[in-house]
Amino acid sequence: MEKILNDLETLFSEAKNKSEFDFVLTLINYKGMGSQHLMTNLHEWFQAIEFYKKLYLDFSGKEKTRIGVLLYSTFFENSDFYNILGSLCRIKLGFKGSSFLFWKTKKYERLLGIGEKQDFLIELLDDAEKPQIINFFEKNHLKAIRNTFFHSAYSLSETEYILHDSESLSIAGIENFSIDVEDFLYPIVNNVISFFDKFKQLYFESFYSYTTDKVVEGKFPNVSKIIILGSSEGLKGFVIKNAVEFYGKPHDSGIVYDEEDDMWEGQNINFYFDNLETIEIREQLSRYENKADINKNDSEFHNMIDKVKERNNAAELIRAVNLLAKFGQVRDKNMQAEQNLYKKSSFPSIILPYYTKAVELGDSIADMSTLKERIKELQA
Repeated sequence: MEKILNDLETLFSEAKNKSEFDFVLTLINYKGMGSQHLMTNLHEWFQAIEFYKKLYLDFSGKEKTRIGVLLYSTFFENSDFYNILGSLCRIKLGFKGSSFLFWKTKKYERLLGIGEKQDFLIELLDDAEKPQIINFFEKNHLKAIRNTFFHSAYSLSETEYILHDSESLSIAGIENFSIDVEDFLYPIVNNVISFFDKFKQLYFESFYSYTTDKVVEGKFPNVSKIIILGSSEGLKGFVIKNAVEFYGKPHDSGIVYDEEDDMWEGQNINFYFDNLETIEIREQLSRYENKADINKNDSEFHNMIDKVKERNNAAELIRAVNLLAKFGQVRDKNMQAEQNLYKKSSFPSIILPYYTKAVELGDSIADMSTLKERIKELQA
């Protein structure tokens, strides 16, 4: 776990060093005017897991197992946790974070599932060069445990957690419908507690480190001198002096914590034409344009393509078509270089989704004849 926790610590420091203002925005986690404890689930998540930790350490036997799995399952459910990790990755890479980064899919018609959030996050973590955090999720998040617990599809003996109405768990290449609590379950719960403790520590250390005001440069949306507000109680927001003008008089803009009403307040925030989704999608397009390939998981990429299709913006469509063709061609070249005939035969099913989607989006705006011919060859 030491390497994993080191990766997490460096992610916080690298994001802060890259853009301290965007780092502060991520800490504020602003989703609208209201109490910091009620407008998001983050603080309830912190408090709930601390409560479950106490019970987990106090109890033994089946009671310990039940509380351990409750803690484990709750840890992986929190959207703010994924948004903050993903935002830190984006900030390190030179983009902006978002309080709604992993929230809903396509045209926001449904909430993302936990597996989808993790799939989207994995590629960002890879871009940010955080392989140990990826390792944490891949080794410790087993959806069959979370699903059986929350769906009450499990039973317990004194030594085993038994799964019902569920897919099996693959452990050391063997499929299992029960796991030993001492040898397998408790160690992964303990790993989750270690990660949670470090994440919480880094978040609050960062938040409470702002004991005095500090001037930095940042984009909101234009490049400005920004005053980060500090106090004996930590971060209190930020102010941009004379950012807007009303009736011929300049006024400050920012997000400030109101002590009396115990709430974050957006003050004279300058709304601009490009909305949140536009900025996020165009930054995503830029991020993928700077990548030679999709290395870990293409779920985030295809979700972005779905959104571009729904938005039907010509400039975005052209960029999306070029990306689909580029990543399809990478896989096409890998197929041509593959010497194993069995592996080679599996490549068309990997390549075709990229090429066919490129044709679907680009047929009315670009010449797709060469790509169509290649699709026919692969289908044959």
